[in-house]
Amino acid sequence: MKIEIEDIVFGSLALISIVIWYFMLMISNSPLLSIMFLWVAMILISILYLIVYRKKKRDKKILRIRFLASGIPLYPTMIYYFYKLLFSDGLPKEQKLLPLFILLPALFINGIILLLFDIRKKK
Repeated sequence: MKIEIEDIVFGSLALISIVIWYFMLMISNSPLLSIMFLWVAMILISILYLIVYRKKKRDKKILRIRFLASGIPLYPTMIYYFYKLLFSDGLPKEQKLLPLFILLPALFINGIILLLFDIRKKK
């Protein structure tokens, strides 16, 4: 599995989404609006990624592994985040930046998986 330009582009889009989420959070001080933006952006990026994988006929096994590696910690945390915002009395101050500490490691794990598949294919 070679690291393609779309891997770099979609990783960059995810980082840009995180930056926009952070600025929305700081400017509006509304965690619900900013997390909704981030969630929608990540879903759109995932759908576009799937379309590109199908169009270029890339191995979908790596996509599934990357999704599981990032989705397992990401989605339960995002559901918890939404639950606390909507049905509880809000988030504690220290959990306001929780998505940042989940998404950045998820992107890092995705990069490591791509690198490991690239190294394995070269051998």
